[in-house]
Amino acid sequence: MSNIFEVLRRLDSELYFYIDQFGIYIYLLLFLIVFGKTGFVILSFLPGDSLLFASGAIAAVGELNLIILFLLFFVATSLADSNNFFIGSTFKKIPADKNFLAKLIPQSSIEKASDFLHEYEKVAISFSRFIPLMRTMIPFIAGFTGHSYSNFVRYNVLGALIWTLIWLGSGFGLGNIPWVEENLLFTLALITMIMFIPSIYGFLAHFHRKNSAITKNSES
Repeated sequence: MSNIFEVLRRLDSELYFYIDQFGIYIYLLLFLIVFGKTGFVILSFLPGDSLLFASGAIAAVGELNLIILFLLFFVATSLADSNNFFIGSTFKKIPADKNFLAKLIPQSSIEKASDFLHEYEKVAISFSRFIPLMRTMIPFIAGFTGHSYSNFVRYNVLGALIWTLIWLGSGFGLGNIPWVEENLLFTLALITMIMFIPSIYGFLAHFHRKNSAITKNSES
């Protein structure tokens, strides 16, 4: 079992090797990994952005089919977030006395999450997949708080399209550069660092707004 998890964890950095090992079935494995990462909170450790980038880079040298990859990743992430949404809505239907999740999460926190999704619906759902952890939590919370699925799926599909185009396209565009091909591990490490920039920016922006509000209240 530990060997399986090791394969999944290192798939993005050793994709060339696993293409030789699995042949055409590598497409099925890629689909399952992307689906699992965003479809189940407990599998958030699986590679995501870096896997799309690596796949695009390898497609650029003709080892994988770009069109198949695009359809595969787009469908996988769209279905996965819907799956996560329905898991959240299922938990919501469980009676409060038997719902361990409802006991762990204060009602006030659920209400705040619901208000946040209502106020920032388009941005929160469409771009949460670019932020680690949030990509799995937002769909779950949307379902758990009773958010409209018709609205969710609309922005979810938009976000899946943007996410797939950016990461797969970046890999494909840079894959023809010899340095990127020869230093794929370093490139993936750099991509991983870039993934945290939106989180850091969001935190700093929130911190600045909070300090500004405190300053205005103290002056008034």
